[in-house]
Amino acid sequence: MITRSTLRRSGAPGDSAWRRWALFISILLTAAVSAMAVLFVTAAQLTSRATAQHYVARAVDSLLEVDQFVANVWPALQSAADEGDPIPLVGYPVPLQLDPSGLAGGPDAVADAIAATTASLIYDDGFEVLAESRQVFRLVSRGGAFDGTIGRLTSGGHEVATVALIVSGSFAILLAMATAAQVRGLNRVGTPGFAIGLGAALLWLVATLVRASFEGRAETTADPFAADLWLIAADAASLLVRNAAIVALAGGVVAASSVAGGGLLRVVETRGRRQAGGQP
Repeated sequence: MITRSTLRRSGAPGDSAWRRWALFISILLTAAVSAMAVLFVTAAQLTSRATAQHYVARAVDSLLEVDQFVANVWPALQSAADEGDPIPLVGYPVPLQLDPSGLAGGPDAVADAIAATTASLIYDDGFEVLAESRQVFRLVSRGGAFDGTIGRLTSGGHEVATVALIVSGSFAILLAMATAAQVRGLNRVGTPGFAIGLGAALLWLVATLVRASFEGRAETTADPFAADLWLIAADAASLLVRNAAIVALAGGVVAASSVAGGGLLRVVETRGRRQAGGQP
């Protein structure tokens, strides 16, 4: 006769295998979504105003050759500064006016100020700031490269990155909780930590390889503007490498602490049983 207890025992191995597969899938999903969350954290950082304007200003300086432009018009700027009125930048793709007091810093300071102001306009209004000028950069390969890369570092891009971060972060938390619910003891902390650290470690590896690739392209290209774009991309990848390393280290520490804590508890429990049984 088959009893209920026999049915439970016969179903136990299959049930155990199903639980192992469910835990394995939960760990993989947690790792993948955690890596996405780290990626979108980096994207949100890159598209924040201060960071984005720094990178965009570097690209603008290279794309528009701001240093050369200022050197060419510097005598005219000095002559116009004597009148004390704002100086229009004639011949510059973006209609800007320069404060005469700004010339006191010299051509380099003026070039930096022009690039920074242009970058601020691009961050707020996008590449249209340049595309609608007399120089239609969209028809030039450099303009297309700028628009497709650095031109994405705008306030709109920051909003998209922030939303993606909220969504991916929420899913990562829910998946970590689901993973924790499938284990017992200190593993409720260690297993999600391991999954998060695993995802971040894989992302760190990929980001490191991508950064090396960008740096290699910057060294081999003959176009100075393309080299600048590759170097900027390598700097952005460095930020991702740093963030992924931090999360991977934190997840690894949590997982290792859980394993160590579980081992210590087992030792204490074993000693307690021996003492209760009268064993040395």
